[in-house]
Amino acid sequence: MADNHSVLVTGASRGVGKATAIALAQAGVSGLVLFARSDLSAVKDACLASQRGGQSLRVLTFTVDIADNEQVVAAVNKAGEALGRLDIVINNAAQVADYKLIADSDAQDWWSIWDINLRGTYHVVRAVLPLLIKSGGDKTIVNVGSLAAVFILPTLSSYSTSKIALLRFTEFINTEYGDKGVLAYTIHPGSIPTDMAASIPDEFKDRLVDTVELPAHTLVWLIKERRDWLAGRFISCNWDVEEFLGKKDEVVKGDKLKARVVF
Repeated sequence: MADNHSVLVTGASRGVGKATAIALAQAGVSGLVLFARSDLSAVKDACLASQRGGQSLRVLTFTVDIADNEQVVAAVNKAGEALGRLDIVINNAAQVADYKLIADSDAQDWWSIWDINLRGTYHVVRAVLPLLIKSGGDKTIVNVGSLAAVFILPTLSSYSTSKIALLRFTEFINTEYGDKGVLAYTIHPGSIPTDMAASIPDEFKDRLVDTVELPAHTLVWLIKERRDWLAGRFISCNWDVEEFLGKKDEVVKGDKLKARVVF
């Protein structure tokens, strides 16, 4: 990790976002911008305590509801003014469904999932693109998705559809800004018993076998080197990384790991 990198992490107050922020501090980034709706003071302290000896890490925290565009724009502008640059954005903030069948669901609750998972991600991407391009660094955006995007599971209609839409949105980022050097891809973080997963039905809980460190350190590994061939693609943190790299030619030739209808 380049020691002059500045990274933005959304949903950073707990779970995957918190673990990712700490892993980035350990990896040697120079600037961290942390967004969350809840208090970030403990995460900031943990990041500063995790930095390497001799490192000069700046951690900026912002109380932001990413569903509110004005809050996002204001925070991104302040971060840009304070750090002078932004290299990588990790859109981790997400909300899961309340596990109800379509006819039993509350319309407002159903769409609130999209407000965070897609609308909120759109707000962040829209706000950071000019700063990423101006900074001239890695210009990388990583959207945290889910395997739920490619499976049809009853009671997950809002969450799953928001995540498959996120895959396509990620492709649009590359299509519209790839010529300016922007690179975007999506990851599946694993099946993790975070606070967000607390309401998962009992029959699914035995599948939550991963830890927050899995996506945190996979993300550090992914962004350590810019890999343009990942543009628009879906990567699972459960995969063996060396085996995955070995399939590069197959993935690129077949245009795999993207949202597609195959005839």
